[in-house]
Amino acid sequence: MERQSKNEKLLQYFKDICLIPRQTGDEEAISQYLLDFAKARGLQAERDAHHNVLIRKPSTIPRYKGPTVIVQGHMDIVYEKSADSTHKYEDGIHVVEEDGYLKSADGTSLGADNGLAVAYAMDLLDRNDLPLPALEILITSSEEVGLEGVKHLELTDVKGSYLINLDAEEEGVFFTSCAGGVRTDLSLPLKYTGSTEDITYTLTLCGLNGGHSGLDIALGKANAIQLVGRILYHIAPFARISSLDAPGKANAIASKGTIVMHTSSQDEEALLKELSKLEEMLKAQFSETENLSFRLEKEEQKKEVTVFTEETMNSIIEAITFLPCGVISRTRENVEMVQTSSNIGSMTIQDGTLEFLCSGRSSVKLEKAQLKEKMQILSKALGMNCTFHGDYPQWEYRKESKLRDICAKTYREYSGKDAVFTGIHAGIECGYLAEKLGDHIDMISCGANLYDVHTPHEKADVESFYRMEEVIIAILQEIAKA
Repeated sequence: MERQSKNEKLLQYFKDICLIPRQTGDEEAISQYLLDFAKARGLQAERDAHHNVLIRKPSTIPRYKGPTVIVQGHMDIVYEKSADSTHKYEDGIHVVEEDGYLKSADGTSLGADNGLAVAYAMDLLDRNDLPLPALEILITSSEEVGLEGVKHLELTDVKGSYLINLDAEEEGVFFTSCAGGVRTDLSLPLKYTGSTEDITYTLTLCGLNGGHSGLDIALGKANAIQLVGRILYHIAPFARISSLDAPGKANAIASKGTIVMHTSSQDEEALLKELSKLEEMLKAQFSETENLSFRLEKEEQKKEVTVFTEETMNSIIEAITFLPCGVISRTRENVEMVQTSSNIGSMTIQDGTLEFLCSGRSSVKLEKAQLKEKMQILSKALGMNCTFHGDYPQWEYRKESKLRDICAKTYREYSGKDAVFTGIHAGIECGYLAEKLGDHIDMISCGANLYDVHTPHEKADVESFYRMEEVIIAILQEIAKA
């Protein structure tokens, strides 16, 4: 009964904050709510200009002289709703429990990312019945749009030597590193010439699934831009190209691609034969990840068209072929874990230039710098302009970590199972936190089981939510013993 009452209180905290609208950029109300919550309990709290909140709670252990622990999450959510939902954002999210899961009652995203962390923090702040170390609760803003809150964090006067980030989404899996990243924009000048052609074909790539440019980069998924490059190389003897397009985002594996090609009556058969052979070859190559097919639309009319020059065609093919895309290196600790990667996420024609949007990631600072150097050298060799932006820091793996040892011991004693320690090939706030607060701080990231995050189908495993609080408390108590 005692545990059930505590669970109900924890769940109520989550339900309460879900009623506060708090999508990224709208964090005034939730940050004020947290300040008021701390004030009502006589705790020291402050907020910076970016709505990041820091709350300090002394240890509940008499004459405590042990380490301070920073418990960290973010307050903002991604708000999405289904096409048939009539929910109004300003009404907040109403949480229901169904079949063992927490869900939105109104066809919206739940906000468990990272609302569960905020609920954990509130419960830790409110409890004086447990022997806990001194705590610094840091709740950041605007995480969901490029880690902007922690990037501009002004609340850096912390005493903590350990930090527990609560933004992971699988129970028993503890992150020990994350990738830093950088965006690269490249532009290739295009040259055109006139041509008289008999037949026009528009080729569209179909059945590509795309995916996250970090988490899915090692799954062998097809990248539409790379496929366009291979197609151009093979059909060059039989067709002229007037346009191509593969719109997308730098941090997503490209899933769309279109080529407008022109040919003569004499070359049409050879072109179609080459395309058919290519389609079968690519289908076989990516049969495990895609349902790839070519859709061809034909226009048979002799006309004057403007097409890429042969020099431009070669430049496009070389750019797509040589720009790094995919896994570059893996970690020594776990060969299944990607360490450095690069993705070409978008390729569009704008104002007479071919624009590429790329995303590079690495959990090693020197390898990220090396990737940037490679981009600069390649762009110069290929006659392209190169611009970097959106650079954010990595969180590097520590060979020795007392916190990791404590988590391993605690989770094994709690669950009877070994915890999984791994990195995540995406950016989380620990990279900036190490940079802002000091890389001497021993960090870990963990969380409860979440599913379909950032969608109207988002749900949280309620028992996992409860269990992970018990794990977090046990970890804090083990730290306090030191």
